[in-house]
Amino acid sequence: MRHSIQVLGLSILTLLGACCPGVQNPLSEPPSPASADDEQRRSPDQLLREEILRDGKADPTAYELVRRLRPNWLRARGRVSLESPEAAYAVVYMNDVMYGGLMTLHQIRPGEIQRMEFIRAMDATIRWGTGHTSGVINVVTGR
Repeated sequence: MRHSIQVLGLSILTLLGACCPGVQNPLSEPPSPASADDEQRRSPDQLLREEILRDGKADPTAYELVRRLRPNWLRARGRVSLESPEAAYAVVYMNDVMYGGLMTLHQIRPGEIQRMEFIRAMDATIRWGTGHTSGVINVVTGR
């Protein structure tokens, strides 16, 4: 009798798992939590040193690295101003100092970079003032 109840209980858990994906089987191993490093490494707004070194060896410039790993950082975001129909792109900063437009990323070698971060327009405006309608790519070199 006891064996039949156990089998019935396992059958119910199996059926619940099949029909209700949100229900976790208490007998199965819990998923291992992602470490903080894994979460940061996967951040759409950051490129950390390990990812740059691991995935950036073939990239001759920071521009190529970003184009391959975080292409969204390079896209236009709106217009420069209401009067100008030109597309607005992120501004490049190096170690929190304005460096230039996106093409300046061609001057930076991936081996020099400690990390890169994309800072959205509102946060960039708070940090550096106006003129960052498409955000900032901040390159931190450790210099």
